[in-house]
Amino acid sequence: MKTRLSLLFLLISLTSCFERMVDIPEETIGIAPIYGDESDKEIKILEPQEIGTLFKIYYKFPYIYAGEFGRGLHIIDNSDPSKPEKIAFLQILGNTDIAIKDNLLYANYENDLVAIDISDLDNIQIVHTLENVFASYSGDLFPIGYNGFFECIDPTKGTVIGWTEKILVEPQCWR
Repeated sequence: MKTRLSLLFLLISLTSCFERMVDIPEETIGIAPIYGDESDKEIKILEPQEIGTLFKIYYKFPYIYAGEFGRGLHIIDNSDPSKPEKIAFLQILGNTDIAIKDNLLYANYENDLVAIDISDLDNIQIVHTLENVFASYSGDLFPIGYNGFFECIDPTKGTVIGWTEKILVEPQCWR
């Protein structure tokens, strides 16, 4: 009896590993990757940007650093918490994680790890870069927090820096 129960449990477990088949529609609304271009490659301070998909928020008085998936960091002055003010955007292509210690911001920059001096936001300096620290980066293979059809990522088009809604024709990727 114990062996039968173990076998039944094993079969149920194995069937849950297989992805169920999905009927692929001829046309549907979904999302498609936005690929970065050469102008996105430089780490630099830009004017405040519209906030999209955030992944991490870090606070170092008086600033909030709000990471936007694949693009960089929104810098928000929180000197007056009742009126936070977006002051800049730190562009870091392929960024998905950050840490701050003292005046150094550590971030992934595609495959590299960069240390950026943020003591003067008008004059940021890259202090050090460790190349190819992270596994081959081409953006996440799946859009974060999204369930539905999406356009499959094509690594030959560059790094995914965001996603946009569009009409998809016979989409081959879904989650």
